[in-house]
Amino acid sequence: MRSLIHLSARLGCPAPDEYTFSNATIDSREAGPSSLFFALQGRSADGHDFVADVLGAGGAAVVSRDGFIGAILEVDSVEEALMEAGAWARDGIKHPVIGITGSSGKTTTRKMLAAALSTRFRTWQTKGNLNNHLGLPLTLLNTPADVEMLVLEMGMNHTGELLRLGWAARPNLSLITNIGTAHIQNFGSRGRIAEAKAEILRCTEKGGIAIIPHGEEILLDEAELRGLEVITHGPGGDCFLDRCRAMPWGIDLALEYSGEHNMQNAVAVIAAAQRLGVDPVEAAEAISKLHPGAGRGDVFHTKDFTVIDESYNSNPESVTACLKSAVHLHEKPLVAVLGDMLELGDRSLSSHKEVLRKAKELGYDLLILVGFRFKEAAESDSNTNISFATDWKEALSILKRSVKSGSTILVKGSNSMKLGQLVVELKREGI
Repeated sequence: MRSLIHLSARLGCPAPDEYTFSNATIDSREAGPSSLFFALQGRSADGHDFVADVLGAGGAAVVSRDGFIGAILEVDSVEEALMEAGAWARDGIKHPVIGITGSSGKTTTRKMLAAALSTRFRTWQTKGNLNNHLGLPLTLLNTPADVEMLVLEMGMNHTGELLRLGWAARPNLSLITNIGTAHIQNFGSRGRIAEAKAEILRCTEKGGIAIIPHGEEILLDEAELRGLEVITHGPGGDCFLDRCRAMPWGIDLALEYSGEHNMQNAVAVIAAAQRLGVDPVEAAEAISKLHPGAGRGDVFHTKDFTVIDESYNSNPESVTACLKSAVHLHEKPLVAVLGDMLELGDRSLSSHKEVLRKAKELGYDLLILVGFRFKEAAESDSNTNISFATDWKEALSILKRSVKSGSTILVKGSNSMKLGQLVVELKREGI
């Protein structure tokens, strides 16, 4: 239980009568006795409209305007108060805090590390996709008192976001999965993306640990400037993947997740877990038992097909990795349903063309392209094994009438293309 009076002192606002709260939420429907409710102004609803309901349920509210009677903290900005409250909660966490970021693979890597650490420690982690300026402070506020390890996923798509998250989280160990071109339209270059990812290192506690991709000089310079212990992962790094073995430990990896890219992330996780006190073999065993969530590398079989569900988001690096992995791990015929990749700015056309070139080089039997960006990129392509769809429903129709029984189907696209719905239908119909 935490004291509302102590929090009010941190927020610099008048304190109500003594009140303790056990959890924090921004959803009034989740607020009950001893809940702390942050009344945020959302796109479709204003949390202030539900303050009376929360108070009636025995909760407390942090609001940005007056007019309420009860356990109220009046602040200028509820959003800023939430972040400040998260930093206040972090002050009370004495166990190691781990921050994970990267252009892709954050969620999978976070789940892997939490599983590995759970073999030795009581571990808490980010829930779902609560990895932004709202979700991270909520995670800090809701971390149980008896936890021994906290694993935080930290997302970003603009410069300065990781500084803000890192200021609240102050990780003892920061793990960066990779530097790619996701959200490049917001940055302009890959180098600027690396600089933005390096912000987490600037916020890592002095004397802490940085686990970073080998060869990323911007990250290395920032880690050394901060005085962090550096462990590099990837080809040429301190730890790396040799075929399906995690090196330098010589551990054979057997993951439920498909793809070499997931194995590479597992290697970084084993290094982090070892540095935090977990035996590498035990870490690898724990990772091997994890089952992928929807859209993140799950492989399932229908009556006619093998489906690789990578439908949760897409960028040039991740889709290329998935295309390669499917070829290495599965038999032909190979089909890829690819949705447009977004937020690539002036690199959009060239990036979509490069993905098509790679798929052709790898020998895919059929590409079903969803969205106008891939269609534009394919206009000058001589590959005749291409079909076009405007949405997931049309892509599903093409699959049903054009794909041979026994085919392996990779599904990958940005979230707004809604290819996850196609996967749901394949499972439901069992074709």
